[in-house]
Amino acid sequence: MANKLTTEELDQKNYELQMNVLRLEESNVALRVLLKKRDEDRIQIEEKVLYNVKELVKPYVAKLKEAKLNPKQAALLGVIESNLEDIVSPFVRDMSLKFMKLTPMEIQVANLIKQGRTTKQIAELMKLSSRTIETHRKKIRNKIGIGNKKANLRSHLLSLQ
Repeated sequence: MANKLTTEELDQKNYELQMNVLRLEESNVALRVLLKKRDEDRIQIEEKVLYNVKELVKPYVAKLKEAKLNPKQAALLGVIESNLEDIVSPFVRDMSLKFMKLTPMEIQVANLIKQGRTTKQIAELMKLSSRTIETHRKKIRNKIGIGNKKANLRSHLLSLQ
């Protein structure tokens, strides 16, 4: 004959199930908090790596490139530069424009450019002159390294996302 549970035993089993559900929900909350903290730590480390390479290493690489190097030294410097780019390139895709030393105003203008707004539209939205927006565009182009190139600013900004 099948094992029949009494009402009291069923209530006890139901209570135990409810307690297990609560413990699992608490565990899920704790895991979400830990994952969020891990992601924040990862982003912070990526920011530090990018900053350190950009501010502490690249200026010296640029100075070395200007020096009179023999072909072997120039080749080695090229390898160093290429390896540095390989190290930081995965992080660059995830970083926002603020890490390119853009001012808050330049970030606003850059975001509007990414949205496809024209200089005139941006000027109207921000209640500034078109000339002021053109100046911001020029500064943004210089800071992201396309100042003297004919690259499309919007396309370039979109590629940084």
